[in-house]
Amino acid sequence: MSSSTTCPPPAPGLNVIALISGGKDSLYSILHCIRNGHNVVALANLYPNSSPEGTAGDDEEEEDIDSFMYQTIGHSVIPLYESALGIPLYRAPITGGAVDTSRIYRQNAADQMAEAGDGDGDGDETESLIPLLRRIKREHPEANAVSAGAILSTYQRTRIENVAGRLGLVPLAWLWMYSILPASEERKTSGAMVDEAGLLEDMAASGCEARIIKVASGGLDEGFLWEDVSGAGGAVRRRMLKGMRRFAGEEEIRGAVLGEGGEYESLALDGPGFLWKQKIEIGDVQVRRGDGGVGYMRLKGAKCVPKTTGQDVTAEAVRRPSLLDDSFAGALEGLVSSSMEDESTPATRVQSEQYAWKHEPSQSKCGNTWTISNITAPEAGPGTGEQMEEIANKTQAILESSVYESNSGPRSTDDIVFATVLLRSMTDFALMNSVYVSLFKKPNPPGRAAIACGDSLPDGVNIMVSFVVDLGPRDLRQGLHVQSRSYWAPANIGPYSQAMSIPLQGGGNMVYIAGQIPLEPASMEIAGAEKQSWVEGYALRSVLSLQHLWRIGTAMQVDWWLGVVAFMTGQDIDTKARLAWRLWEKMHIQPKDDEEEEESALDAWDIKCGGRGHEQLLNTAASTLPNFSIVQSDPSVPPFFAVQVEELPRGSDIEWQGLGCRCDQLKMTLGEIDQGCSTETTVNDGLRYTGIEIGIEQAGSNLETCLRQILDKYCQTPTASHAVVYTAQSLPGDLWPGQVVLCTSLWGQKGRKLVAGVIVQMKSPDGTA
Repeated sequence: MSSSTTCPPPAPGLNVIALISGGKDSLYSILHCIRNGHNVVALANLYPNSSPEGTAGDDEEEEDIDSFMYQTIGHSVIPLYESALGIPLYRAPITGGAVDTSRIYRQNAADQMAEAGDGDGDGDETESLIPLLRRIKREHPEANAVSAGAILSTYQRTRIENVAGRLGLVPLAWLWMYSILPASEERKTSGAMVDEAGLLEDMAASGCEARIIKVASGGLDEGFLWEDVSGAGGAVRRRMLKGMRRFAGEEEIRGAVLGEGGEYESLALDGPGFLWKQKIEIGDVQVRRGDGGVGYMRLKGAKCVPKTTGQDVTAEAVRRPSLLDDSFAGALEGLVSSSMEDESTPATRVQSEQYAWKHEPSQSKCGNTWTISNITAPEAGPGTGEQMEEIANKTQAILESSVYESNSGPRSTDDIVFATVLLRSMTDFALMNSVYVSLFKKPNPPGRAAIACGDSLPDGVNIMVSFVVDLGPRDLRQGLHVQSRSYWAPANIGPYSQAMSIPLQGGGNMVYIAGQIPLEPASMEIAGAEKQSWVEGYALRSVLSLQHLWRIGTAMQVDWWLGVVAFMTGQDIDTKARLAWRLWEKMHIQPKDDEEEEESALDAWDIKCGGRGHEQLLNTAASTLPNFSIVQSDPSVPPFFAVQVEELPRGSDIEWQGLGCRCDQLKMTLGEIDQGCSTETTVNDGLRYTGIEIGIEQAGSNLETCLRQILDKYCQTPTASHAVVYTAQSLPGDLWPGQVVLCTSLWGQKGRKLVAGVIVQMKSPDGTA
């Protein structure tokens, strides 16, 4: 197996409105729209309000304006793209300015998807897109998607996603995180630069021509103006890398070489014939100088000219990143062959005494987090929609009547950072989701894991929900909610974020990451369907979905996993559990001392001088997860549970859900206790996180006694601990004070079958968490 494993693109394709600025990224994104089977029906562009829409010609354009959102230099050339590409172009003036300059657009809006007004985004330049896209939709009613060229800019991406959501368009951002994605097999074998300038190399391989028309970085001087950043041979790219390294240092150039921090801006003039019907030619160029070392080009006499004939690039030759990072491709190797040595045994539900279910939710507090667990509403009626409505009402009431103090005032659903949704059947998912979505109006809704437990749920209960609530300051909370399709990780199309990060009282951050299923990011289809054996397909899906978890964790600067759950469905669960464990174990093998990882950031000049540095808060480095340098003890594999359930979203047979931490140091302790095996992690001498495996040999037929002993040891104070139990046995309604996840079977480290698995989060003896 190799990292070039891919899935076929979806069919039928989307009908895309391509946002273009004239820059290399927005035009290159159109190539990827076509490469992924989509049809571009219209081009959209916003131009400075002081300039006429007109057609390009000999007149000089006015000065470009400083816009956080749009590239405006070179805007006089934009009308030529309609003829050059043979796609209708629609333009409108930019109105307003950068009113909302927060990294996440409309962060403080009462409802981020409502129309802007009353100062809530009103007058912001982003809103200029709304009437333009509406006009295009009237002319092209088939349009159902919008494409943009964001690479690392959360600022730009969240604004386009907000507009797309309000207009019912699917957002596409093919270049999102492109600079940290694995190179395509073609680039790996071409001998080209595969790291910082890899995107530019792929543009060059597609026959793109993009000229630098503005420089605004200490690493690039006026000598780079009008150079072709995507030209054949790579001489310009090598000069750019050398200049950036000399100025900013090796670790700070990834985004800078691509111009993501405003280091330079470009103008696309030509590309492959399947998109570019003509090329753009500029009659005269003049160098101009601005303040602070800025240099730019004045362009005159722009026109379209016929393309020269010759060998051309096909859409199929446009390079796409490999599906798997090298580390995960390596983990996949041997996983299938090793699984063949296992002898499968059927997984059966452990029979136990049936207890009446307690319908009141449980609550607990630990440091800055408050959990509201096991909310059900069978009294609302037999329908899942009815029960979810009542669960929503109960949740609101509990939050409003909170007895827990907070420095940020009363709590609301805006403070929920993670949700676990247990359904009886996945056929009820849409009914649940239609109500669930009404609870969250902010840009970063909580992370979520949604599974179907079948008849493991108590009689009459179609849905059970548990929430984690952050009691800390809202302005210190960080979320990641990427809704655009890309090659990076699956888009979150729905009311949940990929991750939420909250501060810990003892220092560091807790990072809650949503359940990840093996969707191929570009197609949003389940991977591995073409595999001949179920083992090969399952192995690929296990690796891909864990890679999604890893990439999200890396973006959120997670140093270490506190624990993970692999939800699984179908037959051969014991084999699937062993495969998942081996993968998890392999990803925690400590590298040799000489295997150092790089980090990257924006151009240092941009950060110092206030360009677009405010956009870049995500970690765009190569993965340093797990970060063994913070472990102050012998490192151990973090807690792992493989949990068999009835169904998972999209018919998947694997879903990884993890909890990570950002911290300066941690210690790990392995132990044998009367109730089973334990793995304890202490974070920054504050939070203590313990995973406990209860095997048949410990529990025998008396799980209740084991759990009571664990509660006596770890959870004596409900205001200082959280507890979660995974089990296939029913429990007395008044036994467990925390969250319950009911399942069909349960497996632990090394594929050991368990009666129950327990996670306890608690304060350290000094009272911090």
